[in-house]
Amino acid sequence: MTNDRPVLVSCDDYNDYLCKYRYVERQFNELLAWGFLKEWGVPVPNACLVTIRPDHISAEALQARARLAFFDRPVFGSLYSQHSREVDNSLTALGNNQADVRRIRNRTDLLRIALFDLWMANEDRNGNNYNLLVVPVERGKLFIHAIDQAACFNSGHAGQYALLPLTEDDSVLSTDFCRTLYANSPALKIDGEIVLASFRQKVALCAESLPKILNFVPPNWGVDLAVRQRWLLENLFAAPWLKQTEELFREYMQRFSR
Repeated sequence: MTNDRPVLVSCDDYNDYLCKYRYVERQFNELLAWGFLKEWGVPVPNACLVTIRPDHISAEALQARARLAFFDRPVFGSLYSQHSREVDNSLTALGNNQADVRRIRNRTDLLRIALFDLWMANEDRNGNNYNLLVVPVERGKLFIHAIDQAACFNSGHAGQYALLPLTEDDSVLSTDFCRTLYANSPALKIDGEIVLASFRQKVALCAESLPKILNFVPPNWGVDLAVRQRWLLENLFAAPWLKQTEELFREYMQRFSR
C-alpha cells in the first residue's frame, strides 16, 4: 500500500478526479506509466493534470497532513467512477461468483499488465494490493482497468536505482484473481504468447511517444527531463532489460500454469 493519500476533487469539466499531491516523483511515475499503458492499449481511467485552488482544499485533507505547498503545482488526477470497484484479495469485487468472472471481457489485459509491471519494475500490484478496477460497460460486461502505477522503478524514480527484477510474489500472475480468471483454462498459454509476441512492438511505441509524454510534465515539478529521458532510453529500453523481462514473464507464466 502507498501513502499517497489521494483526495477527491470536483473539477470545472464536471468530472471528479482522484488526485495525488504529496510526492512529485510518484506523480511523474504515474504520468509516465499512464502514457505507456495507453500505448499498450491497456484500459486505464482517463487522467489529467489538475490545478487546485488553496481555498478549495478541505479541512479534512489538511488534517490528513496535506500541506498547502503541495498544491502550488498541478497534481496528477485519475477520473473517478462511482460504478467501478476495486479488486481485492478476497475477490469481493467479483462476489467470488463464476458468473461475474465470465462477465470480464479482457482477461488477456491482466497478462499485459503483468508484463508491463515486470518491464516497469512496478512493485505495488500483487496479492496484497491489486491496484486494479473492474469497470462495468454495456450489457453487464466488466473490464479490468489498471490504476496506481506510482511504485514503478522499484518504488523509486527513474534514475534513482538500477532496475531490479520483480519477485514472483510481486507479480499479479501469482494472485488468486489471476488464477480465478483463467481457472486452468488452455487459453492461458495462448494468451501469454500473444501478449509476449507484441512486447517489443509496444515498447517501441513507448519509446516513440516518450518525448510527447515528457512534454506534459509541469515545469514546476522540477524534473530534469533531459536527464530523465536519457536514463530511460539507456535502461528501461535497453536490450538486456527487455530480454530479462521476457524471460521472467515466461518463467512466471510457466509456474502459474502448473
